[in-house]
Amino acid sequence: MAAALRAYLSPLGLELPEAIRTEADPLEILRYAAGAGPLVAETVEVGLRGLELQAVLTATPTPRTAETVRRLRGSGRRLAVVGNDSDDCIKVYADRHGLLDCFDFISARALFQDPALLKPHPHLVTRAMAVLDADPERCVLVGDSVSDIESARAAGIRGIGYADRPGKERSFRNAGADAVITDMAQLVLGHV
Repeated sequence: MAAALRAYLSPLGLELPEAIRTEADPLEILRYAAGAGPLVAETVEVGLRGLELQAVLTATPTPRTAETVRRLRGSGRRLAVVGNDSDDCIKVYADRHGLLDCFDFISARALFQDPALLKPHPHLVTRAMAVLDADPERCVLVGDSVSDIESARAAGIRGIGYADRPGKERSFRNAGADAVITDMAQLVLGHV
């Protein structure tokens, strides 16, 4: 995705910094674009949204996540998605997997939102808690990146790291995760 976003910028005639010419994270390209002017920011945001929607059509679901979400919802818990992906992308993914009705709120990247407010900034988390009128003492964020744990910490809630690859457990523990899981079903099986 990062390479495609750089290609979208090519017609604008920008001299990209070395760090951006080699960056693999599309959100870093988006952050760069936000500071490079409105046309650059709009080009990257629109391009990234299109790429995300293409990717969501072929994305492989995380094993046991759909069942876990349904069980958590069925237990009376209120659920929100907090993500740096576009709101459209998350809604399409949730709808394709029959999960859209399981979520009370989706707090995600809005069109032309300041990328400085994406995780690890707590904005998306605090926004979800405010909309749901949720008590931070009763909230937990489950995420697959260190920025998720950092965002949870900054918002004053607990964070659980989902270690989907070897080596992530240590990173999550170093970031201050309250727990680390290797299977989403652990959230409902009481192994957290």
